[in-house]
Amino acid sequence: MMKATAHDYDVLIIGGGLAGLSVALSLPDNMRIAIVSKLSLETTASSKAQGGIAAVLDAEDHTDNHIRDTLVAGAGLCDITSVNHIVQAAAAAINWLRRLGVQFTLAGPDQLHLTREAGHSHRRIVHAADSTGSAITSVLQTRLRQRPNVHVFEHTVCIDALIAHELTTHELVPHELASQGRTDRSACRGVQALDMASGNTLTLTARHTVLATGGLGQLFPYTTNPSTATGDGQAIAWRAGCQIANLEFVQFHPTALALPNAASFLISEAVRGEGGVLVNDAKRRFMPDYDSRAELAPRDIVARAIHAEISRQQGQPVWLDISHRPASFIREHFPMIYQTCLELGLDITRQAIPVAPAAHYSCGGIVTDLNGCTHIDRLYAVGEVADTGLHGANRLASNSLLECIVIGRNCAQAIIEQCSQGDRMQPAATTASLAGNGQQTINDSPDVSALPDAAGIRKLMGENLGIMRTTAGIGQALDQLGRWRTLLAHTSGHAWTPTRLDLRNRLDCAWLIATCASQRKESRGLHALADSPQMLAEPGPSVIGRPMQPMPVPAESEPG
Repeated sequence: MMKATAHDYDVLIIGGGLAGLSVALSLPDNMRIAIVSKLSLETTASSKAQGGIAAVLDAEDHTDNHIRDTLVAGAGLCDITSVNHIVQAAAAAINWLRRLGVQFTLAGPDQLHLTREAGHSHRRIVHAADSTGSAITSVLQTRLRQRPNVHVFEHTVCIDALIAHELTTHELVPHELASQGRTDRSACRGVQALDMASGNTLTLTARHTVLATGGLGQLFPYTTNPSTATGDGQAIAWRAGCQIANLEFVQFHPTALALPNAASFLISEAVRGEGGVLVNDAKRRFMPDYDSRAELAPRDIVARAIHAEISRQQGQPVWLDISHRPASFIREHFPMIYQTCLELGLDITRQAIPVAPAAHYSCGGIVTDLNGCTHIDRLYAVGEVADTGLHGANRLASNSLLECIVIGRNCAQAIIEQCSQGDRMQPAATTASLAGNGQQTINDSPDVSALPDAAGIRKLMGENLGIMRTTAGIGQALDQLGRWRTLLAHTSGHAWTPTRLDLRNRLDCAWLIATCASQRKESRGLHALADSPQMLAEPGPSVIGRPMQPMPVPAESEPG
């Protein structure tokens, strides 16, 4: 029998990537903080990021240029207020990281080297060679582990958020949401989780809970994401009652390594930014045929062009060639890529790199404001799991790490300010328990052998919700995912295990992606419909509303 254990914190952060770390390290030392990590704290998508952080630091550049580039990439769906706020905060974000001890690549004494990536009109990417994510997260993780007020739960998976009806006052509701009339809200009290090592269930209550769980690339056949990126936060938030928007916009990185029997490995956009060209099997450079910006076009355009060339080549990858640059330049600017490829028998100073698109980044997610506030009081979402309106229909390269820091620090400040105003938890009204996923239950014994494994879900998503889609394919995926989810819901009497929790989150998140995709009757940004290739004149978000009643907080775990 699983043992239940209760803990109480001021702030509970689910996820240990850059977004979660930015929240934790921006909170005061007198707060009791817990971080829940699905595997080890070091296993995050942030640590794998190669490119860098977009920031206007060059005298010849201007924030207006960065804003314009972001809006162009976002294909009409960016929120201009979010874009302005995050771009304007970039320099302060870089300074904060440097004060913490992050060492970026320099072009001279205390002068940051700036590289350029696709979609950017100027050089504005602050980086640490080609291992920026690792350079940042290693420093921040070290800082975090030095703080005695932070408790880290590793190898722990969340089951669900603990939600109660709050007798809220208007002052407790964030202004952006209160202005829309949403003052009758539910509130988050923490999460229930499963310790994978012991099998014990944990009731982690907190005055503020932050979802920073990252992306969903593992729902697709090929991805640059770590094994933890299965859409957990998106699924948990939706089951709790949050709104989800624009989840159909899954960005496929154009250039993932495509060597036989080698794991998918990202070949940084900066390789193209520093002169790398894409050629097909005939050794002909093809990107100028698709866009005047050639290799520096936004990622959705480059990914679709590569997809088209690969289709013409009966599935064979295309080639990214930077071997015309000096070998010393390549080894200096791309040491990790050079060494990784060399270990696989490929010398990129002399040979072109076989590449193909892979699922990389989710541009939509949990709807939040610029403080990370969701529609559930005291529940926040930051980083890739959230939709702040920055990315729109297609993320501009290196805006993601920037968003993690800016919104993460905003979130921490919002929590601090609420605490300074008293931050009293209101009495909880009686609520109904979540039953399955809001689906009808039956008495017949379900055929659990008909449930898919992770590979089955990836195959379905790759075939129907990949780079090119059709209305019929989206419908087929939605129907199949619905059947699988219903079947899983009928096994609700079974005990939660890591495998079953993983399957539930994968199915719920995949269904959310397909549902968002079914709402968009046009091609826009990363959502390309073969049977509806045109963009509509008036873009709109795809939004999935709040599906169910909150889960009650167990009486014994009420915060004091």
